[in-house]
Amino acid sequence: MHSYNMRVVRFYKQLACAICAILLCVLSFSSFSSQLPVWLFQSNQPLSVLADKLDEKLITQRKLPANNTDTLRIKANQSYWMVIDLHQLPHAQTYVAYLAEPNLMWKKFYILDSASTAKNDARLIPLPSLSNIRPHWLIEHRPENRWALVNFQHDRDMNLQLGVVNSERFEINLHKTILSYGAIIGVLLISIFVCLVYYVVSKRVKYLFLGMYFTLVSISFLIDNGLSGYLVAGLDWSAKWPFHEFSLGFVSYFLYEFLSIKNSRNGLNQTWLVAIAMFFAIALMTSFLPAFNLSWVYIVSCSCFIVLSVATAVILHKQKNHPSLLRQCMLIILSCQVVSLLIWNGFGVGKHIIQDVVLLISSLSICTVLLLKDRHRIASFNYSLTHDADTQLPNKQLLLDEMVKKVSQKQHFAIMLFRPHVLTNARATFGYDHANQCINTTLNALTQQLQSINALKLETRSEEGVWIARIDDSIFACVILGELELSHIEQFACVIHGVFEEGISHNNIKLVDSVDIGVAYYPMHGNTAKQILQCAIQAMSEKQVRGERWRMFDLESARLSEQRLLIAASLKSAIEEDQLALHFQPQVCLKTGNVVGCEALLRWQHPALGAISPEVFIPIAESSGVINQLTEWVVTRGIEWQAIFTKHIPNHVISINISAKDLLNKDLPVLFITKLNEQGVEPSSVMLELTESATLEESKKIKVLLNDYRLIGVKLAIDDFGTGYSSLAYLSQLGFDEVKIDKQFVLNLQFSNNDKSICKATCDIATTLGAEVVAEGIEDEQSLAILKSYGCQVGQGYYFAKPMSADDYVSWIQNFKSIDISLDVKAHLVD
Repeated sequence: MHSYNMRVVRFYKQLACAICAILLCVLSFSSFSSQLPVWLFQSNQPLSVLADKLDEKLITQRKLPANNTDTLRIKANQSYWMVIDLHQLPHAQTYVAYLAEPNLMWKKFYILDSASTAKNDARLIPLPSLSNIRPHWLIEHRPENRWALVNFQHDRDMNLQLGVVNSERFEINLHKTILSYGAIIGVLLISIFVCLVYYVVSKRVKYLFLGMYFTLVSISFLIDNGLSGYLVAGLDWSAKWPFHEFSLGFVSYFLYEFLSIKNSRNGLNQTWLVAIAMFFAIALMTSFLPAFNLSWVYIVSCSCFIVLSVATAVILHKQKNHPSLLRQCMLIILSCQVVSLLIWNGFGVGKHIIQDVVLLISSLSICTVLLLKDRHRIASFNYSLTHDADTQLPNKQLLLDEMVKKVSQKQHFAIMLFRPHVLTNARATFGYDHANQCINTTLNALTQQLQSINALKLETRSEEGVWIARIDDSIFACVILGELELSHIEQFACVIHGVFEEGISHNNIKLVDSVDIGVAYYPMHGNTAKQILQCAIQAMSEKQVRGERWRMFDLESARLSEQRLLIAASLKSAIEEDQLALHFQPQVCLKTGNVVGCEALLRWQHPALGAISPEVFIPIAESSGVINQLTEWVVTRGIEWQAIFTKHIPNHVISINISAKDLLNKDLPVLFITKLNEQGVEPSSVMLELTESATLEESKKIKVLLNDYRLIGVKLAIDDFGTGYSSLAYLSQLGFDEVKIDKQFVLNLQFSNNDKSICKATCDIATTLGAEVVAEGIEDEQSLAILKSYGCQVGQGYYFAKPMSADDYVSWIQNFKSIDISLDVKAHLVD
């Protein structure tokens, strides 16, 4: 029972509170709906006529509501009056009459006494420092004062806010107005600063034009609100029209560039250019021709801009590559700002406060769009720094970042690099774009396979995991987590090979190719992410043994690779600094025992590595692109020494080795002609030796290239015959002057029937082709006797002499006597 009574009491209390609230609302409404003794009407009568029986004339006029303010729609060049009955105005407060428009063509304040006679009171003039912003007059209560009148008119139609308020309220409102103006000017200045910063950083004129637009809007804002007089004298209401027109031109050009309208091909480009030219032309006319300084010109210009903006938004939205959301927002915001300026300045509709709020919000929005677009550009740039442009896969940098995290956590992992050869073939066959599409499809299939294996997820995007990274144009990578297990790595290799063995196809063309795979393991092969990646690259670069699916990094292979790099880096300086030398090994006629020539052999004594064999540095020279310079050095020195050798042996022939890549050097034949003429050496005394494998590699071009040397007059020899797979028909077409039997068939000639068969067949073939036979590697008289019996004409080897320096070779041929090469010879030559 007690609780029930408490609930009843609580209910009645709440009901009483509600009733009181309703009464207060009614009372406040009734007081709000009351009216002040202030009237508003339009009249072109002079004050002397209007003041006669003023109280009778006010009976039919509209009174100002009790909220002390009103908005009046005034007509152009019409005189309006605000009349205040001072006897009915409460005397307890001091009131201020004000007009919320600083750019009126005419505004005047009058005080009438009881006899309706105008009085002049200096204390009633407006305060100069504030009347420029908001014209106002102080109303003082005196017994002799009967009426207060404000007369005003403007040269155009517009909405005008006016009223009579107490002085305290007016002061508060005026301070708020000044603060709001300061905020708007601050935002406009910030907008100008942002545009200038963008222009300085990007060097794009569009941001300078947007800054000019904000500058002109700021000047127009100062003129509209009576603030221009504090900065520049003489800027009245009519001065703002050129600023408005120029601002349309600048903002139109900014949108033309910002929306990339210049790339449009549907006539929109030309339309915008015409509109921009029209806006600037009108702006110039309104500046220099007062007849064009009219509001209707601005109305037409703004209307054209708005129509053009709407049409542009529709056209760009229908295009496949329509602009981004931020660009569309920029178009909408600037269009709304122009609409707001058109409504207020063109038609004179609305209120100052609404126009100011729109200007404030739109300016902040424009700066926000610029900053968001810049942030989006930075994000796109950062994304491009860590992702491949073609495949959108993580790139080397992002892969290294993830590996660094694993290293910092001391977590073991293996990195597997793979290079599909099919990518190069696909680009050559399908084209770059189609090849990228094909490889992306293949990598997506590989990604699905890797999802079920213990691989490192490098990135998550679009709710899909990314396990593969692209290191460079043709190398991809994935990371295997956990302790090193060869079976696990083998599983990965099988998956990769299986996906690429399915091949890629386009237009019914299918390409299938192999994949090179290299693996390195942390922490076994390095202490940092970069070291592990480098080890994997070295492992992948090693040639795989037949049957191998992948190669693990090997320290010895890395050491040899490092040595090859050192040799490649030192070759050029070795040529320039004369670290190279030519050694010469004699060639002896097996019939007469006389020296008929020598073979020039290249030697290199490296300052740090010591003697380096040609079998080591020649392939490196070919792969590093130094082989042409190396051959030119050999040819130059060889011909110079041949000129000396022929002084001792007139019919002496020097053999010089050249590689397959030397045949493609168009400057080499010119060098031969030049050096032969300079040294006075007969071209026929120079023999060029090419390996059989070299002639096979360049089989399509070799015949044409060799003809260039035949025209010079030099002789041609095929070296290491028997090691390749050339046919007799092919050799007969090339027409070599000499065939050299490789030393691997001569060294064990007396013990190998197969070598004997090869040597005999070679001699028979050469005789049939009309070529001379030279056997290298002769080290004993038994081999000499066998080769002589097969019809071999020339011998070369340690049995006769070892390779020697040029000076030693000159001394050797000076002391040389004919060798007795009969089969019962017992004597040996002295080196």
